[in-house]
Amino acid sequence: MSQIGIGIAGTGWVAGEHIKSYQKHNDAKVVALWNRTRATAERKAQEFGLTDVKIYDTYEAMIADSAVQAVSLCTPPNAHPRETILAAQAGKHILIEKSVANDPKSLGEMVRAVEKAEVKTVVGFVLHWNLQFMWIKRMMEQQAIGKVFYAEVDYWHNIGPQYVQFHWNRRKEIAESVLLSAGCHAIDALRYFVGQEITEVSAYSNLRNDVYEYDTNLVGIMKFADGAIGKTSASFDCQCPYLFNIDLLGDKGTIRDNKIWAQEYFAGQTDWVQVPTVRPDSGDVAHHPFDGEIAHFMECIQTGNESHINLADAAKTHAVCYAMDRSARENRPVTIAEIYAEAGIG
Repeated sequence: MSQIGIGIAGTGWVAGEHIKSYQKHNDAKVVALWNRTRATAERKAQEFGLTDVKIYDTYEAMIADSAVQAVSLCTPPNAHPRETILAAQAGKHILIEKSVANDPKSLGEMVRAVEKAEVKTVVGFVLHWNLQFMWIKRMMEQQAIGKVFYAEVDYWHNIGPQYVQFHWNRRKEIAESVLLSAGCHAIDALRYFVGQEITEVSAYSNLRNDVYEYDTNLVGIMKFADGAIGKTSASFDCQCPYLFNIDLLGDKGTIRDNKIWAQEYFAGQTDWVQVPTVRPDSGDVAHHPFDGEIAHFMECIQTGNESHINLADAAKTHAVCYAMDRSARENRPVTIAEIYAEAGIG
């Protein structure tokens, strides 16, 4: 395939990072923009020197353009199901910012549309290209801490009016929950590092900041298919800088963020080994490793290979989020199988 034409849907904050990364790759060219407000798309084109880009008044018109082979969905989360299904039906490859869907039924419809169209997808769990994530995954693959029996990942981020997305992020009809809005990064990390699927969860939540239309703090516990257990929490009310806590306890050692204790792996170890690296410690999208994500998306399109974070995989993370939200709401344990049955996926 020659240079891949990219259409950007939604030209807000995160769209700028997508455009920057596409501009670094010779095999990609941003050829089209669409935003609900045309003037916003025009300003984005000017900001990034997109002099020959087409600006569309409707999403449908953009994906009908034969010059667009792939789209980045940078719109609010509640728009993603419809946009994904339409793009798949138009034969476009799709990079979907999270969350991909706010309910199981919509998720299932998306998965089936993508499978039928046989298009490639990548979901925006961009931290897979964070250097600390990459180091931890390498340690897990090399069995440095052995088999994980307990895992804990937290997403703590005070998202208030200082953030661009706050005006819509606080609304339930758009963002749905603290997990689906952002805490899903922690669920994705748990699945990624443990290497097992979550089977059952229990959770509690509360609301501290009533500007939000949903509970802004949640804590949950989980069981994995192999018997491992775990915990996660997500908070928009934390009174501290952004934190993404990672604790992995294995039968040969322990990882705490960028520190590791593994006496078999590090012969003669007498203290924690601390790895100087780039940590996932900022909510600013400019800090996120979009270059790696975009390069991966391009590679999947060119080679025909499926992504390890395609829509089918991300559906498993979202199912856990739905289950935790339901557990907190209904005060009972919820199995992931219950969510899969509603979504019509397995």
